[in-house]
Amino acid sequence: MLAESIGDDDFVDAADTSEHLLEYNRSRFADDRIGKRIRFHEAPIQDLPFDNGTFDLVWSSRAVHHLADQLAGVKELARVVAPGGKLAVREGGVSARFMPTTMELTGTGLNERLADAMESWFASHVHFGEDAVPYPYGWTQLLRDAGMEDVTARTFIHEFLAPFTELQQSFLLGGITRWATDESRRDYLSEKDRSALKRLIDPGDVEYVFNRPDLHFIEGITVYVGSGVGTDTHGS
Repeated sequence: MLAESIGDDDFVDAADTSEHLLEYNRSRFADDRIGKRIRFHEAPIQDLPFDNGTFDLVWSSRAVHHLADQLAGVKELARVVAPGGKLAVREGGVSARFMPTTMELTGTGLNERLADAMESWFASHVHFGEDAVPYPYGWTQLLRDAGMEDVTARTFIHEFLAPFTELQQSFLLGGITRWATDESRRDYLSEKDRSALKRLIDPGDVEYVFNRPDLHFIEGITVYVGSGVGTDTHGS
């Protein structure tokens, strides 16, 4: 989509640390006219192979929250934004949910308990991990502390209703299966809830979640945007 929005003489530079994903996408776009506008780089967010002020737009989607030092990562993203350019970071948002608020099997509030469990698990494994550098503020302040100006935010609603497609079911099933079967997550959810989830993901059980006609997936996806400052010369 980014490559489609620019001219044939401009480029999108895509960076990732996964050699497998980079090779997959190189092959995917090798014979595509639009794809030829994309250049691939194996590089981490914390050490980008670009000069200061290189890009008019820098886009990062759900990657920064995995970094041990989030502020350092966003500072590096901000470094390569041209004066007056934009840094757009897709992070945060409103937790996804797709089951009714109250069900006979689970009682009330399962969606909220799953969201709380995810927050607690992620905090213990990433935010307060061995190498983590704590950052006590939200995403808007993170962009400001990284040197961006005129920081704004916009949340987009992603939703779909039952009956779900096979791909949608696979996506939703993955989200709850880990809480039912992953032993490393046992301490973050009650045994009662884990037992209920095991029934919800079992196609042979009368409580199989995708037998229900009242499912509604909804999620708030937030993009935080800041403007670059400075006077560095930049390319396209």
